[in-house]
This record gives sequence, structure tokens and C-alpha cells, in this order.
Amino acid sequence: MRSFEKSNALIEREKKVAPLAAQTFSKSYRYFTPGASPMYIERAEGARVYDVDGNEFIDFNCCLGPVTLGFNYPAVNDAVIEQLKKGIIFSTQAPVECELAEKLVEIIPCAEMVKFVKNGSDATTAAIRLARAYTGRERVAMCGYHGMHDWSIGASANNKGVPMAVRELTKTFKYNDIDSLENLLSAHPGEYAAVIMEPIQSNGTTKEYLQAVVDTAHKHGAIAIFDEVVSGFHYAIGGASEYYGVTPDMASYGKGCANGMPLSFVAGKRELISQIEQGVFVSMTFGGDAISLAGALATIKVMQENDVMGHAKRLGTMVLEGLKTLIAKHGVEKAVGVTGLPAHCGVSFNDAGSLDYLDFHSIFAKCMLENGILTQALTFISFSHTEEDVQKYLAAADCAFAQIRVALDKDSVEGILPEGARVNPVFKRNIK
Repeated sequence: MRSFEKSNALIEREKKVAPLAAQTFSKSYRYFTPGASPMYIERAEGARVYDVDGNEFIDFNCCLGPVTLGFNYPAVNDAVIEQLKKGIIFSTQAPVECELAEKLVEIIPCAEMVKFVKNGSDATTAAIRLARAYTGRERVAMCGYHGMHDWSIGASANNKGVPMAVRELTKTFKYNDIDSLENLLSAHPGEYAAVIMEPIQSNGTTKEYLQAVVDTAHKHGAIAIFDEVVSGFHYAIGGASEYYGVTPDMASYGKGCANGMPLSFVAGKRELISQIEQGVFVSMTFGGDAISLAGALATIKVMQENDVMGHAKRLGTMVLEGLKTLIAKHGVEKAVGVTGLPAHCGVSFNDAGSLDYLDFHSIFAKCMLENGILTQALTFISFSHTEEDVQKYLAAADCAFAQIRVALDKDSVEGILPEGARVNPVFKRNIK
């Protein structure tokens, strides 16, 4: 039995001084089995993390996607340390800023110019501001999650604090349904500045659909934007744009580009990005911090010299096929399904009987942790994961599905899920 005494004590301390005791919603204690989770990580190496209580876990969260190569990856660490010795940030640019910008223009399908920012939300917001400036329009059509800023989160259920006037300017359309987008744009002809979407959602799409999105946006005079914050540097270096062979006008990238260093960027056609030289305000103090840029250059070099994406696809396929076999073995199809493409995939949960999807998600989370696997509903596969790691993940899933079968048979979690051990996400995404 693992002890989480130190983690639990730290949670109680941080609850008093930080909301949700976390800086990222999806890392909050509410997303894990309360009292039985490694909430505070002391160190990490490769695909493994070690918490403050000394427990070891194979990490299939990869920090929600940024860790593409693995924790403490030597080539990235060496580049960061070398730059750190020179300096973190300067009063003018560091040479690495130019080097990385040139590299991104070379490898990102839509990139003629790039602008560095910090978070995914910064990159998508920069793209929207540039599209509005270029078109002289205000409305936005979106599909997916695009960050915390008002223009995006105001169109979701998490819109508290966003002015109604801002909420009204952004409307959503359905993934893989081109008529949904056409109807939305036709309802306000000549008013939409941008169509922004996560090009890979759930089980993905087709080249034809993504091209139709771009073409439909152009038909209505709107800028087509791919939000590649998650998909970039996972399915292909250039994300869905490269994977499907469809090039938007602009794209936002982040997470996986620097193996955990904080960096994102917006890329696109010269006439769009260059508006920053003409009065469109996209600027921040830490956009050009040199150690993050050095980390990104090193990460991309490793990806170009090794089959990082092929490795993720191969292991991810093992995860998906293994999960399908185990779900059938235990007959839990009513409660559990598989979702995603091999680089970013896992399980989804449904209501069944008198139990809801969070009951099953909670059982899964508890069993995975008990068997040394740190994961939520979906996995990310890094270059440091091995076939043995995947087999251990599947062995843990086997135990989880066995307990879900018992819960289905009893139509109850009594005796299976301890009191207070139910996960309670703040932001419910990619679970159901």
C-alpha cells in the first residue's frame, strides 16, 4: 500500500492559499482519487515520476501533452543548461529567437512568419486578434477548446465573468459536420472574421472535411485557423496540418514544441502575422525567453533525427487495441469505450444503470494509481515510453475494468469506490 501522507498534507496547506490547490485545472486534486493520489511530484525521469512520498509511477499524462520526448530528456536539458549559462532573457533578442523562428517557418505548413507567446490561450487569442484586424469583422466561429480568454471561454459553459457582449460574438459549430459551419456563417453573412477549430478531436476526421472547413471559411471571407496547441508535435511535427495535408491561413501551437519548456506561438501567412508591425498588439515580456526557445530547438532536432511520431503511433496503437480487447473481455461496453488517435488516446466513460460516467472514471483512476500508472481518461505517449510500460498500463486497465464489471452487476460502487474517492472535475473535457 502506498502512502500519500506528504501529498495530502501539502494539499491541505495549498487549499488555504491557492484555489483548487493547483495552477492548472486539470492538475487539481479534484481530477484524481482524493487522498490516494501523488498530487505533488518531487522529480521525474523518462516516463516515470516520483512523488513527495517516494512513490514511483509510469506517467501517461505527460503534463497534459507538453512532454513529448520524456522527462529530463538529455538533449533538451543540455541545450537549456547551455543557454542558461549565457542568460535567460536579455534587454534585446537572443540569437536563438531568430534560429527558432527560421526553423518553424521551415517545418510548419502555414508558417511564413511566427510570433512567440507563452500559453496556448495566448496563441489562439493572438490569431483571433489578427483575423479580426485583417477582416475588419468581429464574429468568431469555433469548434473545440481554445483557452481561457474571454472570446473563447465565453462561448462555453465556463463563462462566468465574461461580459454578455463578448459572449455573443463567438458561436460554436459541430465537428465533422460541414453543414453546421455553413449554417452558422450564413446566418450572419459578411460578419465572421475567423473560423477556428481543433483539427483533431475525438477519433479524428478526414482530409476532405478539414479542406471543406478552410474552403467554407474562405467562401464567407473569414480566416481559417487551426488550433494545434494539442495536435502539434504529436501526430506529426506540423500537427494535423501536416498529418492531413490541409493548410490553414494561421495556426496556433504550444504544449509539445519544447518538451515541457513554456512556449507557444502563432504561425501563418505573412500578410496576417505582419500586422503586428502595423499596430495589432501582440507582445509580452517573456515571449522570447531564451531557455524556452533553446529547449524548442533541441526538441525539434530530436524529432527530426528520430522517429518520435512513429514511436508514439506504434505504442498508441498498442494502447487502443489492448483497451478494446479488455473492454470486450469484461463486457463493460455500456460503461467504457475507446477514443482518440494513437498518439493521444484512451478511454471514455458513459452513464449506465443508476451510475454515471464519473463513477466509472473514478474506479478507473483509483485502479490505475493502485497499479502504479498515473493517467486520466486519455494518454499521451512520449518518446521515452516503452512497450513494457504499455503492457503495465494495460494490466492496470484489466484490473480497473474487472471492478467496473462488478459495479455494473451491482449497479452500485459500494465496496468498490471508497467514500470520498469520486473524482470531481472542474472543467469536464475528454472524460465523457
